[in-house]
Amino acid sequence: MTGVRRGPLVAATWLIGLGIVLLVRQAADLPWGQAWPMFVILVGVASFVTTALDWRPGFAGLWAFTWPVAWIVVGSILLASTTGSLDEGPAELIATWWPWAAVILGLWFLVGAVVPGGPGLVESLAIPLGGVQAAAVRISFGAGKLSVRPAAAGHLVDGEFRGGVIHRTAGAGQVELRQDTSFGIPWVDRESAWELGLTAEVPLDLRLDIGAARSTLDLIDLKVRRLELHTGASDTRVRLPRAAGATEVRTETGAASLTLEVPAGVAARIHSRMALGSSQIDEARFPRTGDVFQSVDYGTATNRVDIDAEGGVGSLRVVGGA
Repeated sequence: MTGVRRGPLVAATWLIGLGIVLLVRQAADLPWGQAWPMFVILVGVASFVTTALDWRPGFAGLWAFTWPVAWIVVGSILLASTTGSLDEGPAELIATWWPWAAVILGLWFLVGAVVPGGPGLVESLAIPLGGVQAAAVRISFGAGKLSVRPAAAGHLVDGEFRGGVIHRTAGAGQVELRQDTSFGIPWVDRESAWELGLTAEVPLDLRLDIGAARSTLDLIDLKVRRLELHTGASDTRVRLPRAAGATEVRTETGAASLTLEVPAGVAARIHSRMALGSSQIDEARFPRTGDVFQSVDYGTATNRVDIDAEGGVGSLRVVGGA
């Protein structure tokens, strides 16, 4: 759905639904012991609205409505039971019919596994810079391949997104991007590969939340002043900026491999805290002093990066670029 503000619409659905539940209870003079299934129905209706906002035509899009419809149906049956429209109470209904419900849902998932869902989606996106003096971009990428490069002149964000993208503008120069799950789980049901461009014209704050992905982030020509990177079971390589002034880098990794490349002429200070992982720092460029690795000219360098890396079971490499 285009032209609709997602957050206010979802909030309105919950508030209106809650009000209707309370009004119906009052009008029908139902005790809470009978009225509680209406909240189950409310969960289904709110989930239905949320799913509809991201819906795309086709079987894969229809698939996304499975759980909202299931909540509505179950809530309606339970409400009929608690109000006496059915001869059986909720406990008896669940004990009698849950095996049939499991069989029906299993068959539905089996259909979803064997029916072709189409070739998937490839979207192009170009968001203009709009004259802002600074920008902030947040990226949520669960699985697949992610490649980041400089955007075309005049663009805050651009690129080609295989598997689809959902974007939201939070304000002037503020954009959030996340994978579109309308066609199934990224990388499991559909290929997901992003070629993403970010502005190189203004200072940029960048946050990435990455799951099971292989990522190449070429930020060398960008003016990134803050990079916040959270990764799961991933393989990530980052080329840091070479002329951004002071850049702050904060990383949190799980069972991941992370390589940070510091361009020639850029000073760095590195603090690494790996739980069960390993750290490999280029000590020829960044000599160790206590718990910190630091360029000898860090305090006076025009272009420098401050790296604070924390990780679990994985590896961190900081290398010098040519």
